[in-house]
Amino acid sequence: MVRITEAQARKLGIKPESKKTSGAAKPAVKKRRSRAQRLDYAGEAIEFTINLNEDPRPKGRPRTVVDKSILSSSFLAARGNLSIFMGMVAKNLSRTYTPQGTLDYEKLIAEHAKVAMFGKTMFSCPVETEITFVLKGEGGSWPTSRLDGDADNLEKAVLDALNGIVFEDDKLVVRSIREKRCGMEPSIYIRVAPAKP
Repeated sequence: MVRITEAQARKLGIKPESKKTSGAAKPAVKKRRSRAQRLDYAGEAIEFTINLNEDPRPKGRPRTVVDKSILSSSFLAARGNLSIFMGMVAKNLSRTYTPQGTLDYEKLIAEHAKVAMFGKTMFSCPVETEITFVLKGEGGSWPTSRLDGDADNLEKAVLDALNGIVFEDDKLVVRSIREKRCGMEPSIYIRVAPAKP
């Protein structure tokens, strides 16, 4: 019997046998994407309008800040040892949060959605959405100012607020129509229905 090293086996094009370890190795499970059939799903559309005191808001970006309390407690715990201090800080230096204005705005939308959904079952099938954002201004003009927000960020705030109330998850949204327009009173019109094939 001739013994060769793994390196020699690779040079000869021989695949070395894997080393046996205690316990059976589990085969890797490939995650598969679920797909929904393009069917005519049953269900009534949900429609409601939210009258606002101010213009609709875009989804606020999460903020990351240095957590000063972690910094000071790490400094005290390290007792002058720089490597311990750096290790502690590296793990917990910052925290990320959603701005309070975004949380309050999404809560307002969610409350209106709960009223609209009273006695109804949330959608678990593919859905289509129609959302109209009315921003204060002359009816014959488009809201294109930098201060008006991007349509996709305006829509994201609404979809996140409807999550778990109108539909199980916003990944079920397969078709969307969104519009920004000007009008006398700020508002949001929302319609969600089973997606048509």
